[in-house]
Amino acid sequence: MKRQLSGLLALILTLSLCAGCGGSPAPDADDTPRQPEGQTAGNIFETLTDLDMAETVLELDGNAIPADMYLYWLMYTCSTLEYQLNMLSYYGMYTETMDENGQIKWEESVDGTPLLDIVREQAEGSSLSYALIENVAKEQGVELTEQEREAMDAEVAEQIEQAGGEESFLQNLYEMGLSRESHMRLIKLNYLYDRLRELASDTSSALYEAPSDDNAYVDHILLMTVDSATNEPLGEEEIAEKKAKAEELLAQLQETDPAELETVFTQLAEENGEDPGRESGAGYLMDSTTNFVQEFKDAALALKPGEISGIVESDYGYHILLRKELTGDHLRTLAENHLGDYLDERIGAAMETAVRSEKLDGINAGDLYNRYIEALQALHPQEEDQSAADGGAAE
Repeated sequence: MKRQLSGLLALILTLSLCAGCGGSPAPDADDTPRQPEGQTAGNIFETLTDLDMAETVLELDGNAIPADMYLYWLMYTCSTLEYQLNMLSYYGMYTETMDENGQIKWEESVDGTPLLDIVREQAEGSSLSYALIENVAKEQGVELTEQEREAMDAEVAEQIEQAGGEESFLQNLYEMGLSRESHMRLIKLNYLYDRLRELASDTSSALYEAPSDDNAYVDHILLMTVDSATNEPLGEEEIAEKKAKAEELLAQLQETDPAELETVFTQLAEENGEDPGRESGAGYLMDSTTNFVQEFKDAALALKPGEISGIVESDYGYHILLRKELTGDHLRTLAENHLGDYLDERIGAAMETAVRSEKLDGINAGDLYNRYIEALQALHPQEEDQSAADGGAAE
């Protein structure tokens, strides 16, 4: 469940799954549930399942998740998995999971895990992640301000305008399978999470965790002893020249006024450094788990802010390191990382303790997804016709 929340919080919550993304042919309109003509209220899943959309299907510490929100995440997860497997099959991976029409074969497994289990767990994790944010916000006494509520209303008004009016907006919600209440709840979650991020940076908050000595901001001058294109070692003479240059640069830095050290170091790094991944004037935010060579990490974490290392040799070449003070942006990044770790730990426990409706056992995600795509296609036959025309022209 590591970083379960990171991807979710980046989603555009008004996402509408595209008609035809499953690759199914458009069904006969008489065989597919449609929203009645002129009716823009309701929920597409009411025509596809026996569930009451307001019924609680998951519950986390008293926080109820209704059927419509769970089904929204279930269909989103199915669509995402199908897209990913289509892309991977293009490169010859997991080809057994896709049929000749680019549709997912739900009876298959990936690395021993049934696809149906994958989407069910991910959909439940997504639903519970949002409920967890609500619960943590409540624990921390977070309530939206009047300004934030006005911003939410403005956000919805903009969505309605972009949709082409109230009727089209409600049609979008119908096709996503979200009630207006659930849609607003998802929007609110973004504001709650932003408030939790603020608390995680507030030293007086219970969510705050001070940076440790393991959190370091480090710049370096690298003189490479391998060819950057082939990774083959340079000749002995060239390597000796690189070491002599490193010694020259170190001597210059050791003679520099401490008040000018960072400025001089940056200048020398710009003029002499050979690290292709280093951004101009910047270093690296790292800790002991960062995927750097061990020699670099050991030297960096042994320094105090404002100190330079000696010459550190690694498989890449000769390094001279400068540990800098953490910036405000770094502190905010560390606070958000801590919040993510805290929420990930909580969601891991939530997956074990959440109350789950037995009715979810009766949902075959693959079958529901296929029927959902067919229902969307039937609602947008003109898009299917255009898609077929484009395919014919391409041939």
